[in-house]
Amino acid sequence: MFKTLMAVAVGAVMTASGAIAETPKNTLVIADAIDDIITLDPAEVSEVGGVLASQQIYQPLVSFDPADPTKITGVLAESWTVSEDGKTFTFKMNPNAKFASGNPVTAADAEYSIRRVILIDSRISFIFAQFGLTKENVEAKVKALDASTLQFEVDQKYAPSFVLYVLSSFTGGIVDSTIVKQHEGKLADGGNDYGNAWLKSENSAGSGPYVLTKWDPKVSILLSRNENYWGTAPGVDRVFLQHMPESATQRLALEKGDIDIANKLGPDDIGAVSANPDVQILEGVSSTMYYFGLNVRNAALSNPKVVEAIKYGVDYQGIADTIGKGTIKVHQTMIPDGFLGGGINYNPYSLDIEKAKALIAESGVATPIKLATVVWNVPPYPDYAQAVQATLSQIGVDLDLQVVDGGPWLDRYRSHDLDIWFGLWGPDYPDPHSNAKAFGNHDATDPDGTKGNLADRFGWDSGKVSELVNQAVQEQDVEKRKALYDEAQRLHTDTSPFVFMFQDSRKVAMRKNVTGVVLGITFSDDRYGAVTKE
Repeated sequence: MFKTLMAVAVGAVMTASGAIAETPKNTLVIADAIDDIITLDPAEVSEVGGVLASQQIYQPLVSFDPADPTKITGVLAESWTVSEDGKTFTFKMNPNAKFASGNPVTAADAEYSIRRVILIDSRISFIFAQFGLTKENVEAKVKALDASTLQFEVDQKYAPSFVLYVLSSFTGGIVDSTIVKQHEGKLADGGNDYGNAWLKSENSAGSGPYVLTKWDPKVSILLSRNENYWGTAPGVDRVFLQHMPESATQRLALEKGDIDIANKLGPDDIGAVSANPDVQILEGVSSTMYYFGLNVRNAALSNPKVVEAIKYGVDYQGIADTIGKGTIKVHQTMIPDGFLGGGINYNPYSLDIEKAKALIAESGVATPIKLATVVWNVPPYPDYAQAVQATLSQIGVDLDLQVVDGGPWLDRYRSHDLDIWFGLWGPDYPDPHSNAKAFGNHDATDPDGTKGNLADRFGWDSGKVSELVNQAVQEQDVEKRKALYDEAQRLHTDTSPFVFMFQDSRKVAMRKNVTGVVLGITFSDDRYGAVTKE
């Protein structure tokens, strides 16, 4: 039984067992897996649940239309220009925008917010640091020329859409500098924390439709309507995110009316609730991809023949058909379909046990090859991992499945304390460089991948792939840029230690009386600002 919703939070009297007969009309209750969250500060948040919550609280300078991500639109900025050399972006702020405090959103707030991403130097600072921003130069590169004008300077000429897409990411959420500065604290070394401790878990200072009311780690997050919201007011007073990772539990709660949205239903449960007249299925385009990464620091995995054998030891189509059941499609390249450079339909691997055995024999590596494999204890990851374990065992590769909570799952991924990691990747912004940089870029100065380069995190020198990726992000001609990504992806799929398996097809179940949910296409970008309950 899932944990109780707080009576004060949702305005209902609850029992210790936790079930309620019906969700309050003024509260949207969402079931999801949120045990991975460690912060809600937009300058450092990056976990799935944390990003989902912060996207409702903070707004960026610019965004995009989820139905057509090529359409970039202003949010806190109403317009922008790019210099002839392509290195200076000048934004005019939206004069109508204001924060939950009632303070107007100014260029000074945008300046402070972007600078603090670099100055805090968290694990997601790389998203802005890739433009050459450092603690030493960020004050010169990001500055408010006046209350309504922000200047943002990058280190070289990029495709303009790439820069704008990066600024649209969750890292680009603008905070109320007047409020946050009042709560700046000191770090252990005496440095400024730029309000990080204050924003991390108990407070918010955004301009979005909701504000943070309470976060109970690994249990729930309560958001309340921003009474000073400058856009159209949400149709509900509160959004309640409940940690409920099990698909069967979500299905039962949804059918009983105990929750409004089930974000983590498996294929069987999606199929079952589809026949329920009180439930609707919302479908959307998703750029999320499921993969597993091989840590080539392991002696066996450093052998390219072993890596190739593992790629032939996976029953991609079988898993898609029997486990995915219409919710995933086989996808073996690093850029999702629907993005620039995606849709190349390069899926060279299929289950071939004999070929995989032959490759293991050619490698000279003794079998069985035992590999510590870290898996999140939330569907569909254990199902995928068990299916892969079953076929790889036939070629002498034994996966020791270590199924853990979201926190340890991410900790071991970031510290590369493992041989294999089963996970997902959702782009931080709808530009191919979000994926190409993560999986294809090599930085010799960052062998542990702390700057967000997964190639380095898994110990792989991507060589030619890295060169192609960095050429592509600077290319101004769209067709030439696509051609570079095409070449990079094929080489990456053939040589990398990443086993891309599937691209997701979003299907979210919700009660019939819920309207206005917008499914995002990037990382945890669902939007609840226009939700109403009839």
